[in-house]
Amino acid sequence: MEVLDSCESTNDEARRRALAGAPHGAAVAAHRQTLGRGRRGHVWVSPPGGLYLSIVLRPKVGERGDAVSGEKDGPRAGSRGLGLLRALPVASGLGALDACHALGATVPRLKWPNDLVICNSVDRARKLGGILVELSGSTSDGFAVCGIGVNLTRPKGNGIRPTAVHDGMAGALEPAYLGECLDGRDRELPGYDAVATVFRDAIVSRVDAWAKGLAVQPDDGPLAPILADYQASLYNLDRRVRAVATDGSLAGEGTFLSVDAWGHAVLGLADGTTLSVDCERTSLRDA
Repeated sequence: MEVLDSCESTNDEARRRALAGAPHGAAVAAHRQTLGRGRRGHVWVSPPGGLYLSIVLRPKVGERGDAVSGEKDGPRAGSRGLGLLRALPVASGLGALDACHALGATVPRLKWPNDLVICNSVDRARKLGGILVELSGSTSDGFAVCGIGVNLTRPKGNGIRPTAVHDGMAGALEPAYLGECLDGRDRELPGYDAVATVFRDAIVSRVDAWAKGLAVQPDDGPLAPILADYQASLYNLDRRVRAVATDGSLAGEGTFLSVDAWGHAVLGLADGTTLSVDCERTSLRDA
C-alpha cells in the first residue's frame, strides 16, 4: 500500500505499477485526485475527505483464458475469455461492503451493479461510493485495476462539495458519508491509511474467494459463486424500478426480481413478461 497526498488518478498509478510487475493486492491511495474518473468516462469528484484507492488484481481463474465460461452477454454469446471477469466489479463491491461493516457501518447496501449507497424506507438512496474496474490483457496473463472512491467525511471550508453525484445516468444521487453512518455515537473512523488498508484487504479477500469458487462452479456463469451474497446486499430488490438507458430514455419499468449469473438485472413487467438489462447500457432508478 502506498498513500499519496495527491495524484491525477489512482487507477492510472496502479496500472503503471501493475505493468511494472506489481503483485496481486498491491494498492495505491490518494487523499485527492485531480483527474479522477468513474464508469463510462465520467468525472469522479475527488475532494479531500474521501478515500480514493486502486488495487491491482490478478485473480487465479484457471490456467487458460477459456478455463471457465463467462460470455459477455450470456451463455451463448461466443467468446469465453474476459467475459468471466465481468464478475470482478461485483466481487469488489461485496468486498467494499465487507469493509464498511468491519469499520462499524452496517447500513450501507449495494445499488446494482456495484455502487455503495445508504437509504431508508422514506428516502431515496444516497451515494456513499463507486467502483471502476478496468481490465488489461487476458485472463491468463493480464490484470485488472479496481478503483474505489468512498466519501469518508464532509468537505470543509470552500473545498469541492459533491452536492449531487452523477453516476453517468439521468438524475443524480445526494452524497452520503461513511463517518456519519457508523453504528454507535462514539465510534470514529481510524486513520486514513488504516481505512485504505481495510478496504484493500476486504476487496482482495472477496476477489480471492470468488476466483476459488469458479473452480467449483465453472459453467454456471461468472457471478455464480457470489450471486446469493450479491442479491442479499442489493437495496432495491423486489421494489419497482425504472431501467434508464445511457441516453436518458426509458428502457422499461417493473419490479426488480433478480440478477442472473452474468450480471443482468431482471425486471418483472406489468404484462407478466420479464426484461433483462445490462449495466453497461442501463441504470436502475426507483420508480
